[in-house]
Amino acid sequence: MIVLGIAGPLASGKSTVLGMLEELGAATLRADDVSRELLQPGQPVFEQVRAAFGDEYLTPNDKLERKRLAELIFADAQARQRLNRIMHPPMVERLRELATDYRQAANPPPVIAIEAAVLHQMGLDQIVDKVLLVTACQQTRIRRLCQRDGLSEQQAQRRVELHDELGLGQVEADYIIDTNGELAETRHQVTDLWAQLMALIQAQ
Repeated sequence: MIVLGIAGPLASGKSTVLGMLEELGAATLRADDVSRELLQPGQPVFEQVRAAFGDEYLTPNDKLERKRLAELIFADAQARQRLNRIMHPPMVERLRELATDYRQAANPPPVIAIEAAVLHQMGLDQIVDKVLLVTACQQTRIRRLCQRDGLSEQQAQRRVELHDELGLGQVEADYIIDTNGELAETRHQVTDLWAQLMALIQAQ
């Protein structure tokens, strides 16, 4: 079995690649899904975030306004560091637990793929065997953000440039997939990667 970490900048195509790996037989986990789980009202992490940032970042029914908090942490380095100190350790621990569950299953998958944009910053590199970097140029990522999130081109460009300035998604990687081309080209790269991973498993 191989635990594969998938990192990359905003709108680079990480989720698309993760889905293709799932079709090929990988078990898949998303750091963002784990963060949503941990930030449910009543969870210890939720209460820590609430204490750190205040009720102004909650909805009227006491749920976290993730979008509003995200705007704050990208604009304020100290707030970003404060949130990361709260979130990253329990996220890594939860992902470790989920990966262990797959390892101990009656029919474990050959690959566990974990999507995490800031894999190394989280400390998630300690639980993965290999790292895949998913890349795309700024123009492609801006276009995707406009289509996906309904942002104006100017809004999307600011977000992409900020992510790049912060170094988000910049990682040392064992494999790289470029998603600038057509979907079929990305799928071909993923299929090639899968073959490499299967060969590596057989050689273990």
